[in-house]
Amino acid sequence: MSVVLEQVWARDRSTRRTSRAGLTLVELILALGLLAFLMLAVVQLLDRALDTWRAGETRRAVMEQAAVITQLMTRDLRGIESGPRGDFLAEWVLFDTDGDGVKETKWPRLRLVREASGAEVARLKRDARMENGPKTAAPDGEVVLLDRASPEQVEIVWLVVPASTQDADARSEGVVWRGERLISDLSSKSFFDADFIGSSNQPPTDATDVVTGGLLWMNVLYAAQTSVVHDGWKVSSDLSGAATSWDAWTKGRPDPTLHPWNEPQAGMPKARSRPLLPRRVRIELEFERPVDRNRRTQLVEAIDNQVSVLRVDDGRAIPLEADSYVLIDSEWMKVGTIDGDKVVVQRAQRGTSARLHAKTAMVHWGLRMITETPVATYREDWNL
Repeated sequence: MSVVLEQVWARDRSTRRTSRAGLTLVELILALGLLAFLMLAVVQLLDRALDTWRAGETRRAVMEQAAVITQLMTRDLRGIESGPRGDFLAEWVLFDTDGDGVKETKWPRLRLVREASGAEVARLKRDARMENGPKTAAPDGEVVLLDRASPEQVEIVWLVVPASTQDADARSEGVVWRGERLISDLSSKSFFDADFIGSSNQPPTDATDVVTGGLLWMNVLYAAQTSVVHDGWKVSSDLSGAATSWDAWTKGRPDPTLHPWNEPQAGMPKARSRPLLPRRVRIELEFERPVDRNRRTQLVEAIDNQVSVLRVDDGRAIPLEADSYVLIDSEWMKVGTIDGDKVVVQRAQRGTSARLHAKTAMVHWGLRMITETPVATYREDWNL
C-alpha cells in the first residue's frame, strides 16, 4: 500500500512541476508588452541619435558651403584698393520672383577694386588671351603697354539672383555669382559701367561664375568712420550707425528709391582724390540645401498681411533657437513661440513687407554664419 501511495505522490509532484514550467496567457501577454516597450525605447533612442547626427551633418555641410563665400569675399575685402584707381560700390537690387509685376525680393550686389597677386594676374591674362600683356589707350588712340612694374588691380563683382521664378519652393532662394577682371584689360567691359548689368539684373555669364546656391539670406553691413559697432552692429540714421550700402566716390550711385537700404550712411564726407572705404565689414549668411528643403513644413491655411499666428502641417520643423527667422515667399518673419502646429511670429522682418501667402506655401529657414573682416586700409586700433 505504501509503495502505491509513493508512486501516486511522485506522479502528482511531476505533474505540478510540469504545470509550473509553462507560462500562463496573462504572463505571456505581460512579457510581450514588456518586450514591445523595450523595443520602442530602443527605436526612440536610435531615432534621437540619428536626428542628432543628421543635424550635426547638416550644420557641417552648411557651414562649409558658407565658408566658400566668406573666404573669397573676405580676401576681396581685405585687399580693397585705396588709391585713385580704387572703387567700392555696394547696393541692393530688386527682383520680381512671383511674376506679379512687382519687384519684392531684394539681394545685395558688391563691386570693388583690389590689388591682384602675380598668380591672379597670370591666370586672368591667360583667360583673356592677353598675349602682349595688359594694354591701355593713350589720349590720341594709340595702344601702349602698361608699366609692368606697376601693381595690377582687378575689379570684383558679387551678385545674388533668384534661383528660380517658376518653382514656387525655390524662388525664395538665391544663387551667388562672382566675377573678376583686370582693370587694364580693354577687351572686357568694366564692372562699374552702367550697362554692365541689364535691366533684368541677371549676371553676364561670360564675365561671372556661379559660386554656390541655396542662399536664403545675405546681409552685408559697413562700418563708416563714425560707426560704433563694438557693442553690436546697429543700423540707424545717426552717425554711430552702420551703413547698409556704400559709394566710395559719393556719386549717388545706389538708388535709394529702389529700397531704403540704399540710403547713404549719415554724415558721409565727399570723396576727393581717394575713395572713401569702410573700416570694417560684417557678412551674415543663411543657407538651405535642397535636401533640407524637402524636410520643411508648409502652411495649412492661407494668411493675410495682418495674421501673426501661422498654422503649419508640422510644427517640429520650425527652428526653436533664440532669434530664429523663417522665410515665406519674399517675407521674413521672426519666430516667437511654437505650440504644436501653431507658430506665433513677428511679421515683415529684415526689411521685407507683410504680404498675402497661399495655403501650402513653404516655410523656409537656414543656418546662420556671421563673419567680420577689417579693411586693410585702416590698420589703426579704431574703437569700433
